[in-house]
Amino acid sequence: MSIPPKPAVVKITVDVPADKREAFHALWEKILSDEDDSISSGVEQAQHARLTAREAGVAAITRLYPVARRDTGQSRVVARFLLGLYNGTRFPFDLTDLRLLDGALFEDCMAVLRMDARHCVQEVHCYFEDGSRKWEQMANDWALVKTDLTAD
Repeated sequence: MSIPPKPAVVKITVDVPADKREAFHALWEKILSDEDDSISSGVEQAQHARLTAREAGVAAITRLYPVARRDTGQSRVVARFLLGLYNGTRFPFDLTDLRLLDGALFEDCMAVLRMDARHCVQEVHCYFEDGSRKWEQMANDWALVKTDLTAD
């Protein structure tokens, strides 16, 4: 009968604020214990939240792009919102314009914003084939193209 080898030990030195000492110690004990791994559970929950946000964001941007290509007041807001995410310097977006959207469009904008701000995998135009051309065409169609980027 062989004796399993002892796991390697690593010495770690950590500076912890005095008021966080107890919380850090409890967390460290939990890491070293064989109890239910709440850290792994937390990581899994975060990964699930990222995946959920991405799926919702992709579905929302897929609905928003055709709206941005129409010719309505809400379409202009959606186009400016998408262009603002595409290049906020070239296409600044006034957040108060979101008040002009109906509930469904507003929620879709929030889903895209959440995906882009918190779980960004790629730029918004990259969710579409030939997205750069499409976003530039959208800017051109709404007359939002600035020829001199230094002039305001």
